[in-house]
Amino acid sequence: MMDPILVTNNVLDGLLMGLLYSLVALGLALIFGVMDIINFAHGDFVMIGAYTAWLLAMAFWVDPSVTAIITVPLFFIIGIGIYKLVIEPVLGAEPLIQIAVTVGLGYVFQNIALALWHAEPKSFPAPWLNFSISAGGITLSVAKLIAGGISIISLYLIHYMLTKTKFGLAVRATSANREVAPLMGINVKKVYAITFGIGTALTALGAALYMSWGQTNPYLGQSFSLLSWVIVAMGGLGGVIGVLYSGLIVGVLEALGSTFITPSARLAVVYLAFFLLLWFRPRGLFARR
Repeated sequence: MMDPILVTNNVLDGLLMGLLYSLVALGLALIFGVMDIINFAHGDFVMIGAYTAWLLAMAFWVDPSVTAIITVPLFFIIGIGIYKLVIEPVLGAEPLIQIAVTVGLGYVFQNIALALWHAEPKSFPAPWLNFSISAGGITLSVAKLIAGGISIISLYLIHYMLTKTKFGLAVRATSANREVAPLMGINVKKVYAITFGIGTALTALGAALYMSWGQTNPYLGQSFSLLSWVIVAMGGLGGVIGVLYSGLIVGVLEALGSTFITPSARLAVVYLAFFLLLWFRPRGLFARR
């Protein structure tokens, strides 16, 4: 018999990881929902963000999560730059061209990481927050609790921006009809650039939080990319709420797969559940259109 305390502990851990996955996937959902760009390099931004957080943490000897103060605005600027140089020229192009460009961008990031750090995993040796608290037999990581709390706050702030601000109205109008949006006085290219910058900044935030307990390597982006696409597709472009719930589902499925089968099969459980979902709900759980 499986220990119920162990199952509960792993499910709670999965929920916390699901919040982090939601944070990262929200950046992808924004970019895809507004720009219709198929960005397969999204997870590699997480990988580069994780290396950047590690370098800053080692240089200043602070917890990697603290480096988000620097990496988030830095990656916002980098995201706008990459949009201008790489993404803008292929907007409206055939999906195959967009895939080739973004996959190529991801491979550039991977090869830069391999050239600089090889395949050796990197982690901060003394993270301040990497300890646990226990109550009633349940043990949870403080680093993951803080990451989950920051993820919820970030998701709420993005939701508020999209629903309560003038820029959010411009984003939603552009997403609804990019041909009509300019007729309403909206600078579509500016909306695209800022949206891509925000989506990239969210990867840096997620990476900095993750490095409080995790480690990075040149291939870290692959798992984050795949999970982010699963969450976005499962949410069905249902806004921030859809991304949040889908991320929590993915986190719990991953935890259950690790608990009842084996840790190496946890992602297989996620993808099998995703395939079943697509069979019954091909437009996702929270599809608006």
